[in-house]
Amino acid sequence: MADPKKPRTPFAPWDRREIPGRFSVEETAVRVGNYKWIEMRIFELMGGWVATVPELDIKLRLGTHCYHHAFHSELWHKRLPELREMNPERLTQPPNPEMEEFVAALSEPEAADRTIEKLVGLYRVLLPHLIAAYTYHLNNTSQITDAPTIRSINFCLQDDLDEWREGEMIIQSLIESPDDVDRAAAHQARLEKLMVAAGGVVGPGSIGSFETEATDAVAG
Repeated sequence: MADPKKPRTPFAPWDRREIPGRFSVEETAVRVGNYKWIEMRIFELMGGWVATVPELDIKLRLGTHCYHHAFHSELWHKRLPELREMNPERLTQPPNPEMEEFVAALSEPEAADRTIEKLVGLYRVLLPHLIAAYTYHLNNTSQITDAPTIRSINFCLQDDLDEWREGEMIIQSLIESPDDVDRAAAHQARLEKLMVAAGGVVGPGSIGSFETEATDAVAG
């Protein structure tokens, strides 16, 4: 029979997760507010494109992906009060003006004959950067104290990785000539430059930095 007075270790022998993560509660709240903001922008953007893209198969796929990002935005909306305060709207904002400029440029291709540009901006630029930011957060937060955030990130990553694959396949099906290649490459390069200026979807430090890692290594 187990001795009820015998002290127990904080965690089971098979659980050796570390409690401290890289982010404070405040830092996590700011990132989550940025996530909610960009997920809302993606939802709005895709919803608008569903009405204007002429290709029926792409309309259907955008409609499905649009719903994913509405769901992601709601996940982060519910998470914010748990992290910081009861007013999620205050933290629902872009990380900086440069990210707002990126989203504006992402939204620019409106003509019906610019489907390639629309999809390249979304699936070859924004989604890869969003996946990278989510993955960095997942790898650097506490598996114990920040488990709800980890659960939400996993939901988002599952959808985003599927979308990335499906979006790339659609883009490849649309690119049929050297001119199409040039259009796709030029638009991607323009948006990548804007993303670099923003520092990533949640600003500088979206995927960490070599300087931070070097400092941690020295401290350790």
